[in-house]
Amino acid sequence: MNHRMTSIATALLLVCSSARHTSAFVAPNHSYHAHRSTPSIQEIHTAPSSFNVVVSTNKLGRSNRSHTNSCKQTELGAALLPPGKLAAIGIGVAKFYKASPLVAGFLTASTKACLADSMAQYRDVCTTKFDFKRNIAMVLYSGTVLGMLCAIMYNHIFPVLFAGETRPIILAVKMTLFDGFINAPLIWLPPAYIAQALIYRYPKREAIQKYVTDVKENGLLKKYWSLWLPASLTNFMFVPAHFRVAFVAGVSFFWMIILSLVANKGDQDVDSCPVEPEPRLLAPRAMD
Repeated sequence: MNHRMTSIATALLLVCSSARHTSAFVAPNHSYHAHRSTPSIQEIHTAPSSFNVVVSTNKLGRSNRSHTNSCKQTELGAALLPPGKLAAIGIGVAKFYKASPLVAGFLTASTKACLADSMAQYRDVCTTKFDFKRNIAMVLYSGTVLGMLCAIMYNHIFPVLFAGETRPIILAVKMTLFDGFINAPLIWLPPAYIAQALIYRYPKREAIQKYVTDVKENGLLKKYWSLWLPASLTNFMFVPAHFRVAFVAGVSFFWMIILSLVANKGDQDVDSCPVEPEPRLLAPRAMD
């Protein structure tokens, strides 16, 4: 009996000793978890994560850089093409054309003639040197006839001739027909041939005969009407009165470039040119 009691007491001592060692081993784990307690669901949703902070910072940086670049581009565009300055220049040009239509018409048409004839001479393989007489003839003809006379015709004579017409489209059609079928054969085209005769000193009768030949045999008026009837209708319908001469000069300039390119499209041999080429003056509104 005493032996059994001793054995039981010994077993109880071993169990107690084992429990103490086990609790001592697990305690650090419990203290670690107690120190780093698990956050609640509310804390997870309310606390900003580091990833969101980084993304927000990057977006903000890109937005600032984009805004800075756009500001720089706007400032550069304003420095190169300030709207106020361009508007002031446009207003100044319009005032000049309104206040001095004859001077503006002469300068516009004569400048167009000088540039267009220079380009035509450059494209002409038979022209070995610049023909100043031809260029002067073009400048004087375009400046006086196409510049000053057009300004008088369009801004002073036409308003008197068609004063009773109040419908814009009918008025534009009437002015176009009058300009094409009366002004062109009688006023716009013959002075070009007379100016050529004066510059190159050959008889005026010969110049008139050349004009009649071009009308009858070379289709001068047909070429004129094919271009200038629609151009004049556009001019009288949509272009302000003080810019109509400038519109005529612009159409004439580009038409001359096109005809010059077409005329020189084929291969031309310098040896085929005459020794003393006949002076040529491009009719400024029909052939140029």
